[in-house]
Amino acid sequence: MDITRFKEDLKSHLEEKIIPFWQSLKDDEFGGYYGYMDFNLNINREAQKGCILNSRILWFFSACYNILKDEKSKELAFHAFEFLKNKFWDKDYEGLFWMVSHKGVPVDVTKHVYVQAFGIYGLSEYYEASGDEEALHLAKRLFEILETKCKRENGYTEQFERNWQEKENRFLSENGVIASKTMNTHLHVLESYTNLYRVLKLDEVYEALEWIVRLFVNKIYKKGTGHFKAFCDDNWNELIRMVSYGHDIEASWLLDEAAKYLKDENLKKQVEDLSLELAEVTLKEGFDGKSLINEMVEDRVDRSKIWWVEAETVVGFFNAYQKSKEEKFLDAAIKTWEFIKEYLVDKRKNSEWLWKVSEDLKALDMPIVEPWKCPYHNGRMCLEIIKRVG
Repeated sequence: MDITRFKEDLKSHLEEKIIPFWQSLKDDEFGGYYGYMDFNLNINREAQKGCILNSRILWFFSACYNILKDEKSKELAFHAFEFLKNKFWDKDYEGLFWMVSHKGVPVDVTKHVYVQAFGIYGLSEYYEASGDEEALHLAKRLFEILETKCKRENGYTEQFERNWQEKENRFLSENGVIASKTMNTHLHVLESYTNLYRVLKLDEVYEALEWIVRLFVNKIYKKGTGHFKAFCDDNWNELIRMVSYGHDIEASWLLDEAAKYLKDENLKKQVEDLSLELAEVTLKEGFDGKSLINEMVEDRVDRSKIWWVEAETVVGFFNAYQKSKEEKFLDAAIKTWEFIKEYLVDKRKNSEWLWKVSEDLKALDMPIVEPWKCPYHNGRMCLEIIKRVG
């Protein structure tokens, strides 16, 4: 498949499958978007609505408008924005709640840096699409909150009570450990600051962006390995030996994206080298010739294939191809897309992508939509390739 056909394939997939699916989940009665669809394609209209899902939908439709200039997408983004500002925003303590009911009543008022970061990501993209000053104000306010209430010498404290008192980081911990610091949360702060700086060019956002890039290079990256630490204590000591191939390849291109704006040439070069090293090692260790395996925890390898991991693989390898001009990366990106079409895109009408297929490529009974399953990874994959191929 040549690059032009690759791009056209992704564009038609975005316009014919992903956008119509998420448009169909718009809740015209209570606002926002329905929060749950099970494996059998039953929508639960009374399911709770998560801020991660809503913020990612806000980002997705805003980005669709910004790249495709599709007016309908702008309206759909506005719908997500209205629900975010009216139902997720805490008018007493500021910041975004974790979860509300289907009617928009707060049900989990935990404040997590992960959610605030996606708020910034979605709001900054929506501001670019709409010019809405209120969206800009909220994005800047979230940035100020992260910098004043959550930032510490070594990174961001991740989980808080409603009133911003620190608490254990249970929402972003797994594998039997409670991690004070996670690469995952910090990656999304990095991505949100990159987007906010791209749109606004504010000095204080630049300083925070450069600071977190240095944190990735000096503390979170395991030098010489091609991997990041995943779950850590306050000083970035690993709590569990783990390789998350999806996060490594996603970080490879998101760090590269941040590097575009760096003024320190030495740091920029470090990031660009690190980005290619990540892609090289991911290709060598995690790519099985068709797609990317999920992860390795201690010595246990998980070879299942997950929707977001494969989407980020396409972008990460395509980015590595653009930088290195090495055909092996383009080949891996296209092969992963072929795998996605065959095994992860749900062939059923009124569906989108499956969550996961097992090592033997059987679809697993997991929701099509839930608080984490969203149009941000696969939608962004399509938009990135459209943008990059031009």
